[in-house]
Amino acid sequence: MSGATVRSGRTAGVVLAFVLLAGCAAGPTVVAPQAAARTPAPQATATPVPEAPLTVAPATAIPDRPDARPPRVRVLLDAPAPIQLPEPGRRYVCVGDGDPVVLRGPLTATAVGGRAAFQVGAFSQDANAQALLARVNAAGFEGAVVGQENELRRVVALGNTGESEDALAQRLRLAGFTEQRKSAAAGGVTVRGEGDDAVQGAAVRVVALDADPVRVGAKAVRGELEIRNSGGGVAVVDVVNLEEYLRGVVPAEMGPRAFPLLEALKAQAVAARTYAVAHLGDHGEAGYDLCDSQLCQVYGGASAEQPLSDRAVAETAGEILTWHGKPIDAMYHSTCAGHTEDGGAVFADRSAPYLKGVPCRGERTLAAGVGRAGPWLGEVERLAAVGGALARSLGVPAKAAALAGGLSGVRPGPGLPGIARAFGLGRTAAAVHAAPGATPEDAVLELLRLFRLPLPPPPRTGGRAAWEIAATVRIAQLAGAVKAWNGRVVPGPSGGRLVSDGPDAAKDLTGRETLLERRGERWRENTMTFASGSSATVWCAGEACPVLEVEALEDADAGSAWSWWTRDASLKDIGLRLSVAGVREVAVTRRGVSGRALTVAVAGSEGRREFPGIAFRRALDLPDTLFDVAPLRGASGPGVRFLGRGWGHGVGMCQNGAYGLARGGAGYFEILTRYYTGVELAHWGGGTHEHDTNAGARDP
Repeated sequence: MSGATVRSGRTAGVVLAFVLLAGCAAGPTVVAPQAAARTPAPQATATPVPEAPLTVAPATAIPDRPDARPPRVRVLLDAPAPIQLPEPGRRYVCVGDGDPVVLRGPLTATAVGGRAAFQVGAFSQDANAQALLARVNAAGFEGAVVGQENELRRVVALGNTGESEDALAQRLRLAGFTEQRKSAAAGGVTVRGEGDDAVQGAAVRVVALDADPVRVGAKAVRGELEIRNSGGGVAVVDVVNLEEYLRGVVPAEMGPRAFPLLEALKAQAVAARTYAVAHLGDHGEAGYDLCDSQLCQVYGGASAEQPLSDRAVAETAGEILTWHGKPIDAMYHSTCAGHTEDGGAVFADRSAPYLKGVPCRGERTLAAGVGRAGPWLGEVERLAAVGGALARSLGVPAKAAALAGGLSGVRPGPGLPGIARAFGLGRTAAAVHAAPGATPEDAVLELLRLFRLPLPPPPRTGGRAAWEIAATVRIAQLAGAVKAWNGRVVPGPSGGRLVSDGPDAAKDLTGRETLLERRGERWRENTMTFASGSSATVWCAGEACPVLEVEALEDADAGSAWSWWTRDASLKDIGLRLSVAGVREVAVTRRGVSGRALTVAVAGSEGRREFPGIAFRRALDLPDTLFDVAPLRGASGPGVRFLGRGWGHGVGMCQNGAYGLARGGAGYFEILTRYYTGVELAHWGGGTHEHDTNAGARDP
């Protein structure tokens, strides 16, 4: 390809932040509710600037990509080196130090060495920044620049080619510029395309000519790319519209396949949007706002997008949470194990009135059952109780033969085989390939076992009548005359509704059902008040549904796989990880409102040291700080076992809890106000704001 020639010398310049936002700087407008830690930029070996001129394609206009329109967020991508845009033949408009030009893929980016740089002043007024810039230039620091980050204009002085940072700092002090802050090295990058055509600059903007997402390594992302020098390597920043960014965050944080409820995903969308807005500019000097990992928010780009999470983003477009008119630091985590923690207790610099530890359960409760609590029942007694209630609903005696006749419409013959024949299950021995010598009753029991309708063997003495009723219920289930509907109980027209976890339709409850409280593998008749969303089973024969079983939901996130966990560690390994010699004991010395370990003491041969709970957890790679410590003696010597619950830091919204609350009928605003105390829902139009922290939402 023929084209113009660009400079091949070492271009002066400093890595400057994009001017992110357009429009007014008004704060968020309150609307009625509907019914980060630093991460290193990818590194690559710096490539010397070639002596021969670089050729480029003819200049062209930069396309307008809707997915890069304001409000925007800049996301540092964790792309493997060497940095590549691998799609052959795809055309990109690239802007370096010169005019926009077109390169064809695949593109490869390499670093160009640069100069030392120091910030010598920051001002809210441009006139003041320009005045200092003139002074710096007049003092002989050629190439000084003004960059904008949030509301500040930052004046940056550059060193000469090959000048060290120490030498530049000394020259600035001698010239009277005593306010110094190290800035990003003023290196550049070269982006090469097909045929070795290339563009070079302090940073290179890359915009695909078509509207499809751009693939960077294995990830496809929307928006535009800025490729910049990261101090000896190359960093890729995705500059993307905020709402398009969220399409790649929500499914990466709460996958719709694992959390298939719209209200839970809407809560995640608002929390993620709020977190992004509150942290715009956190890494301004490095040229990005957020990273794409759990250190900030997980961002999967277009590769992660799903229809249900897209809907959650669209239906909450622009909505954020505020405290006194400002976006909140909307931290969240996977599993709180029943109670969240105060933000300031875990992170000293993140204390906030809205980040208070709260129980992980909703406000909605349901009541069912009549009378006093009965005795605890085993499996047979439970099925007999169900059979008795079914018999009463049919108006027949609570006996096996009468119940079988009422359910099947056929007068049964004697014994269990006779009941099976009444339901059309007379050839059970042939169906199960019964062993020689097996009795007809054995064949019926084997059939129930094969179809996952277990029943213990008949009692040797006493209780035969109850066992036969239980067996009749199981046989009726196999024949389809009795149905056990599984799901969860939520508010309904008459007080309750069973929402199925499968394809079955919802079933309204009358409030007159016999209630069986379930605790593990024990049941009892009782009167209960329980949380909306509790697991339940309704037993029905035709239209009659006289029995409701409920396993009360203690915590909204009880369904999480991280409700409990164990980890074993030797005392030797703990000492190595914490740099404590001769570890003898590990003990939690202070806990927060959620029970999480705020400080952990480690006793060693040289004394006792205390560690913040979050630091201890990270050093030992534990899922959470909600744990107890038990002594353990294993093959590798003395150690401890951590008996833990939860996953994450425990501050802010619990993602599994949000899903549990949604299963109980809570809307997204109800979910958010459960975890963020006293916040308001507002609409953010892209204005500027203040922020006070740069740690991650997940901060694992």
